[in-house]
Formats: sequence, C-alpha cells, structure tokens
Amino acid sequence: MKAKSADDTISKIDSMIRVLSKAQPHGDVLTPEDVDALKNVDSEDQLKLAARLEDMIVFLKDEPDNKRKILEAHDLTMDEFGHVDPVRDALESVKTYFLKN
Repeated sequence: MKAKSADDTISKIDSMIRVLSKAQPHGDVLTPEDVDALKNVDSEDQLKLAARLEDMIVFLKDEPDNKRKILEAHDLTMDEFGHVDPVRDALESVKTYFLKN
C-alpha cells in the first residue's frame, strides 16, 4: 500500500519496525502481503532492517529539514533492503514527501 502523505509514511515505517521487532500490535497500516514480506527477511537481517528504519524515523520526526541525513539513511536502507517490496515502497514515499526540493 502506497503512503498518501508524510504522516502515512511515518506510520507505515513505524508499523514495519513493529513487525520486524515482533512488537504487538502493528496496526492495520500494512497489508498481509507486506507483513509476510517483512517476516520473510532473514531473521538476522530483521533486526538490522528495524534499526535502519528506526534511524529513519528519528530523522523524519525530529529533523525533517535535514535532507542530507534523511538521504543518507534512505540510500543505506535502499542499498541493503530495497529488494523487499514494503521497504522499497516506504522509501519511495520518503523520497516523495521528505526529499523533494
């Protein structure tokens, strides 16, 4: 599911972190396919992905004007986990809503 706003993007990333860290509840922001895709990430990489997404959330919430840091976090996460559909979709939303000039 594509995010429709900056707030939706943050909610989606937060839900992905909850799925990856096995926290409950993770809400209904993610589709069952998104949840399955995240659960299919190698178990060792799930914590790494959750940490990358947590870093992203910090920048998006606390420093939304710091485009350089957001871009660095975006690119690192995309390089490592861009092959996972919900991650790629969320990062595309970050680019749309937070990295526009």
